[in-house]
Amino acid sequence: MAIDGRGGDGGIDVDVRVARTDQVVHVFQLKYFPEGFSGGHVARRAQIKKSMSQAIETVNPPVWSLVVPRKVTVQERKAVRAMRKGHRMIVRFVTPVELDLLLAKYPDIEERFTADRAIELLSAVHRPSATLTKPSDLHDEVRRVEGRLNARSEYWGTSFSLGPDGTYVETLHPKRPDAPEREPLGLALTASFSPDDADLRQRFERALKFGVMEPIVLPGTVVESLQKTGPAWFEEKIEHANIEIRSLDVPHESERVKVDVLNPAGRSIARLTGATTATSSGYGGVVLHTLLEGGVHQRWTLPSDPSESGSVTTSAQFVGSTAHEIRRALRFWSALQNATTLELSVGSEAPTRLNYEATPTDPDLQFESFIEDLCFLENHFDVPLRLPESVDTSDVVWARVMRLLASGEATAHPFTGTFSGILDGSRDPGLETLLGDGAAIVARSEQFGVEMFGEELVLADIAYYAHGARIDEPDLVRAAFERGTARNMRVEIRPVDGLPWVIYSPGLLEAAGHDVVVTKPWGLRGVDERSGYDRLPNREGNQGGRGGTHRHA
Repeated sequence: MAIDGRGGDGGIDVDVRVARTDQVVHVFQLKYFPEGFSGGHVARRAQIKKSMSQAIETVNPPVWSLVVPRKVTVQERKAVRAMRKGHRMIVRFVTPVELDLLLAKYPDIEERFTADRAIELLSAVHRPSATLTKPSDLHDEVRRVEGRLNARSEYWGTSFSLGPDGTYVETLHPKRPDAPEREPLGLALTASFSPDDADLRQRFERALKFGVMEPIVLPGTVVESLQKTGPAWFEEKIEHANIEIRSLDVPHESERVKVDVLNPAGRSIARLTGATTATSSGYGGVVLHTLLEGGVHQRWTLPSDPSESGSVTTSAQFVGSTAHEIRRALRFWSALQNATTLELSVGSEAPTRLNYEATPTDPDLQFESFIEDLCFLENHFDVPLRLPESVDTSDVVWARVMRLLASGEATAHPFTGTFSGILDGSRDPGLETLLGDGAAIVARSEQFGVEMFGEELVLADIAYYAHGARIDEPDLVRAAFERGTARNMRVEIRPVDGLPWVIYSPGLLEAAGHDVVVTKPWGLRGVDERSGYDRLPNREGNQGGRGGTHRHA
């Protein structure tokens, strides 16, 4: 903390405190005594003594330092230390030698306090903006440098940037189409790869042959030299520097593509369309990246030499694609498993055929079944169902349940344990049965909807059926009737013995030609049926059993 001493500082110009406790641990006393405080200036010692005494009296610091702009003599040091009068306080001296060492360690402090002089000097040569003390100074200096850069070459322009970490980037761009011929610029790289750099060398050589798709960094241990050849403003030799090789930052002009899987007779058995997403080229050929329907990514490596074999790698990221797009992608992927030839068509260019060696993979039957359910729902509800980042078991179950309901089938409700009802205050035999041993019940709702992947799937007129159900907490309900407070009372109706509710759409059930409610299983791979399904009297395959049928009304 710096203390303004113009009105009396209590013997403290700067104090150093512990942040947590606010305890003073060091006091600096500043005295501008350029001639010292001996000989004709010995009277100044009284000022020093007064400041020290005030500091001892107010904060009693363990360390007290005198800061003066000249070297302190041995006699002066003895005189100042004697002023402590028995107090156990360390006395130090900060002179120009110590100050110069501190300024060398923290140069920004010196720059801050010498800025005014720099402004005077730079103003004299008409460069006051070089001090960067005004908001517009940086812009003015950059524009001045830009002018000088443009003047150094009529063929090449230069842009530059400075990142937060101090990384300087200089980019050259041609001012005219014939710049490479009029003022050629060259780079000659000498690199030495050790056996430990085998992978890096392979990637580097591939980048030279087919172009750079991902940045490659050559460390200084590999780079012996980089010789830049050309005009004087460009030519230089750089040794043992880290070099990053990357593609030009030029927007890719996408083109339409078509990929066919061909059978031995040369006929297409599967096809996907899409677009190019990136290209690169080198002395030996090109690499082409494509994004096809359903999130299928392909990387085509096409050598210029017809005697060399090309290659293609395929991967898929289905997120964001519709169910029908994904189904097309899955069928394409399945065809790839037995493919020997692929054909790539880009824009209006002639197709390129490539021998293909498949890597067999086991199909994900559970996922394929899920996509088939979603395709059915897309058709029935006329909505696009785009696959989200994550899918859980409940999504898989609801897709199957909604497909069964929309197909006119009955199935077990995935989650509902009770069905809510409101009493009208009347007490009839049917209600008494629900309060006792239980009874079969059908409850209907005018509308039933499920949200799936941002789309609302709605069915009209849904029915909930239980072969036997009871009202929860029957004693409370009976007591309410006895008090006359049962009207508008909310009750929960639950199937007996832990059985699930059976749900169906009466209209769709009838349209499908069913007059008996038969509960279909979900039939999902890797997913257990609804708890209690195997004990449902009207489950599929149990219609010959007692109470195994229910005619819908």
